[in-house]
Amino acid sequence: MARHEHLPIYKTTYDLLIALMHTTKNFPREFKFTLGEKIQNHILELLVDIYRANSAKDKRADIISILEHVQYLNLFMRISFDLKILTTERYAVFIEQTGSISKQAQGWLKNAFDTTNEPEPDSCQGITGSALLSRQRRLDISSTKAL
Repeated sequence: MARHEHLPIYKTTYDLLIALMHTTKNFPREFKFTLGEKIQNHILELLVDIYRANSAKDKRADIISILEHVQYLNLFMRISFDLKILTTERYAVFIEQTGSISKQAQGWLKNAFDTTNEPEPDSCQGITGSALLSRQRRLDISSTKAL
């Protein structure tokens, strides 16, 4: 297990966290404590999930949570862009970084299924976020019932 600080996904997320923290502190007052705070909370949770996934034996649930936080960040950044809070240049950079994080997490998830000798369900390919998380929870529940 690599130290979480050495993971490319951690480094990309940390860089995004610093940039988003600086950006959201300059949000207009009416959006700073709503939209800005949600962005800050999700990027922090994303970093914690990466740490947690790196430490966990079964990483799948944590990686699914990572993908879910990336989707939330994309949503909140899109709203910020549409409200003219984020410039086109900033928005493009942030979306590129979240895209990189998402790709890395998808690869990590695929690897997590490969190492458990359990085939990745076809229904999981291309799906991120809550749909995949609920699918994983159903799989976990059914496997504990079998015991």
